[in-house]
Amino acid sequence: MGSVDVVETMEIGGDRRGRPAASHEHPPLSSRRTQTFLDDVERAIDDGVNVVKAVTKDPRLVPGAGATEIQLTERISKYADRTPGLAQYAIRKYAEAFEVIPRTLAESAGLNATEVLSRLYTAHQQQAQSGSEDEEEGSSEEEEPYWTTGVDIHASTPSGTIDAQEEDILDLLVSKQWAIKLATEAARSVFILDQIIVARQADGPKPPGQNPHWDED
Repeated sequence: MGSVDVVETMEIGGDRRGRPAASHEHPPLSSRRTQTFLDDVERAIDDGVNVVKAVTKDPRLVPGAGATEIQLTERISKYADRTPGLAQYAIRKYAEAFEVIPRTLAESAGLNATEVLSRLYTAHQQQAQSGSEDEEEGSSEEEEPYWTTGVDIHASTPSGTIDAQEEDILDLLVSKQWAIKLATEAARSVFILDQIIVARQADGPKPPGQNPHWDED
């Protein structure tokens, strides 16, 4: 691998391809030229361009590595505790759904997902409590985010957790918002469809009824 100055998109044989213009000092090196490899490079370039475009429109970032999802689970669960009635159970299950991101990261890294999630919740609760104490003391320093602890996919720490902000593991806020919105809408659509199927009368011919004159000669 190396570095390039310009990446151009050009049409070759009816297919659009990305062509890097290499610098003289660090030409890009590639050990294979298979179609799969070229497709991966093209997707990586497209992802990078889209990230730059998104940052120019909304530069806000949030901690990655599952830290944001753990904090959402914490806050939505607290909201469920304050909600009366049966709605609190639906809200709590919605909060638990966010665990799938850090759990998947931990399992993919070969870590014990249950232990890692437990450490993440403990870290977020401790940081939240320390942040509340600083507010009571009236600290004038700039507020630091207390929900940056995420999953260490490289397993470089015994606890399996890292500070995502210190490691520069960040996600676009707008991407996170749209992912949550679309996933929520998909789940709502499934629930609505289930209700329609359950409430609708089953189709098909009705079974024959009993002959009212069955006992007559």
